Amino acid sequence: MGHSASAAIVIRVDPAAVQQPARKTSTATVGDLNAALALVSRVWTGAARNRSAVIEFAGGIHRFDQTIRIGLEFSGRADAPLILRGATDGSSRLSGSVPLTQTSVDVPARLDPLVRDRVVAYRLPPSAAEQSSIGVHRYHPAPSNPAGIELFDAQGALQPARWPNQGWSRVGQAKALGQDAVIAVEGGRSDRWVGEPDLWVAGYLGQDWSFETIAATSSIPGSQRLGLVKAPHYPLRSGDRLFVEHALSELDTPGEWWRDRDSGIVFLIPRSSTSSIEASVAPTLIAIDGAKHVLIEGLTFERSRGDAVTVTGGEDVVFQDCTFRWIAGRGLVIDGAKRSGLRRSVVADMGEGGVSLKGGTRATLTRADNFVEDSFLVRYARLGRTYKDAVAIDGVGMRVTGNVIAHAPHLAIRYQGNDHLIAANEIFDVVNDTSDSGAIYSGRDVSAQGTVIRGNFIHDVLPAKGEGQERFEVKGVYLDDLASGTTIEDNVFLRVEQPVFVGGGRDNVVARNVFVASSPALFIDGRGKVWPQAPFDEPGNAFYATLREVPVSSTLWASRYPALARIMTDDPYAAKRNVFRDNLIVASRAEQIGDGARPEEQNVSGNRTIDKVPPIRTSDDLARWLTQNGMKTLPEGINRFGHLLNNTSLRSRASDAGVGGPER
Repeated sequence: MGHSASAAIVIRVDPAAVQQPARKTSTATVGDLNAALALVSRVWTGAARNRSAVIEFAGGIHRFDQTIRIGLEFSGRADAPLILRGATDGSSRLSGSVPLTQTSVDVPARLDPLVRDRVVAYRLPPSAAEQSSIGVHRYHPAPSNPAGIELFDAQGALQPARWPNQGWSRVGQAKALGQDAVIAVEGGRSDRWVGEPDLWVAGYLGQDWSFETIAATSSIPGSQRLGLVKAPHYPLRSGDRLFVEHALSELDTPGEWWRDRDSGIVFLIPRSSTSSIEASVAPTLIAIDGAKHVLIEGLTFERSRGDAVTVTGGEDVVFQDCTFRWIAGRGLVIDGAKRSGLRRSVVADMGEGGVSLKGGTRATLTRADNFVEDSFLVRYARLGRTYKDAVAIDGVGMRVTGNVIAHAPHLAIRYQGNDHLIAANEIFDVVNDTSDSGAIYSGRDVSAQGTVIRGNFIHDVLPAKGEGQERFEVKGVYLDDLASGTTIEDNVFLRVEQPVFVGGGRDNVVARNVFVASSPALFIDGRGKVWPQAPFDEPGNAFYATLREVPVSSTLWASRYPALARIMTDDPYAAKRNVFRDNLIVASRAEQIGDGARPEEQNVSGNRTIDKVPPIRTSDDLARWLTQNGMKTLPEGINRFGHLLNNTSLRSRASDAGVGGPER
């Protein structure tokens, strides 16, 4: 291709240049990523493997209707990687959506006459029109299948026509439910939904920490009841929060839409008369399988029906200076890779979470060293609202460092496994719509030890408040159901209810933290002693099920976690040896130990209290006050938001995603 021995092989992707003849220049130009990969496979051979191969995207939109796969054969070397690179101005967008064509058809006769003249019709492409449903069952423990379709304008995702337009309705009286698969609806509204072919119910059905979406079978005329295709996972309660969506009779607000499944037409009320309308079609944009030494930089991934990018196996697959936005699933999913992750990027408006990191081998405590660092992760749970985390980590040796995580109804970071580092993050305005949840969460695996939570700034994590709503219960760091062996040190908690909560675990260390207007600073219960459960050695005991899956008595594990190796003979249900020392407790209640936990089996020492604190409105106020009160080194998480915005490229991406304005 005319390169010198040290020059990279460069292939430019420009959809506008598809018909240009090939030229013998230092850079080849093709029309799409598939063509670029085909060319790479032909020319990146032999001695050429000593050079990087760069696929360079022109600015503008690159549309995907199917998943592009990058396999082991595209592996580079540490000093000569495969690089996928966006334009220097940050304008390269890899999109899983296609524009829709406006069409002139009669609006459905059942549509409310008051809105008929505002409704516009668009024809869907076959791949979207043929989807059996617009929605998908969402339930908190596991990722959902790709959504049927989503619609977008320039502002972002549009809303399937719903009721109520904002907020929640409530399940009616329990005695009127009849059976779990029938919902009693308030106010007689259900008669409007008779005959709807693709109606969905979404809400906190049965628990305020379990959001679920379920297809409705029918509305039963005159009964104020709505049938469901299946019962919710948890038994319904009167007063449970819910909304109903994709009902033609509820198409009444700008930004709402409804699909006619028989005709393949969508009817919507536009938010803008000038914005084009697009529908998502690609299930996933890019799947990287087994490849090593791949660098993806300067690209925006958007509008897929499922996860945007998946990385399975491989090593050193790194995304930097990227944006993930308006995805129906998760942004980046890394499973089984090593030394792979995300840095200096923005993740916003995800459907079911930001980044998932899995890797390492627990039996040998082999680290994966996957990471998320120096990034913004905000509004990452818009479709599935519970256990759809900004970052979920599982395995051995992950790190989540230097990020800003905000604006979500449930968790920020969830970890399982061993020896992770969660450090220097700023976390706020999370767990803002749920109960019995925490900003950083782990639970139900007493063998998941060795994680360090250090130098984070966690603030403004308080219970949701609403008219007629019971008081919710939230936490900062939540070690649930006997979670043990975690170190929580050098963090600052400001206006956080129950900032550190130990649910029956042991060998947790809480040291040198600052708690400001955050009460109680530490809570420990002894649920292992007082809650009913299956016997310790039976498979039905959820607290200890995972203990039987790892070699806790092996030489390796016993040297790393000596107390864990002795647990079978060490009163295994007791909350013990938790350490709470050298903490500063300001305008807050101190530790609370009870409900089955014995204070004499904990180590509480060296803590200092201050009764009052001046008003703290900004990170600078807090930093100044902490310095004046003897803190020589401030946690890196304080004003991480401002620090990240010092990076010009990251600031531009954050601004484009609506991060950093008044919603800060």
